[in-house]
Amino acid sequence: EKLFFTQLSSSKRAELAELQGVRQSLYSEISPLHLPEVFALVCRYHGQGELYVALKSSVVGIISIVNRMQCLLQQRAHHEAAIAEHSTIIAEHRTNVETIEAEIAAIEEADDSRIGSEPRNSKIRRA
Repeated sequence: EKLFFTQLSSSKRAELAELQGVRQSLYSEISPLHLPEVFALVCRYHGQGELYVALKSSVVGIISIVNRMQCLLQQRAHHEAAIAEHSTIIAEHRTNVETIEAEIAAIEEADDSRIGSEPRNSKIRRA
């Protein structure tokens, strides 16, 4: 266990590698599928600085496990869902605007018919 935690520390690992004449990253030897668990241990026991070093030295391995097609399909589904949601909201607002316009038209029509039915003298008296 002590050896494992020593290997997760980049500065200690660099010192040991220098003594042994090794120039290869430890993370390149770890299966990319196990890297998330290793990163969790690095962060837990050695902090974010060591996590950054681990991520930096293993980025090629991480990218190799990414399924680009699946990522794109998920992004497309997300955006299609957002479009559908916004379309529903837009439709609700259109319905509200149509209802308001109908009420405005009814009020204007009532005002026009009331003004048209009043005798001419009453308009003068009002003024």
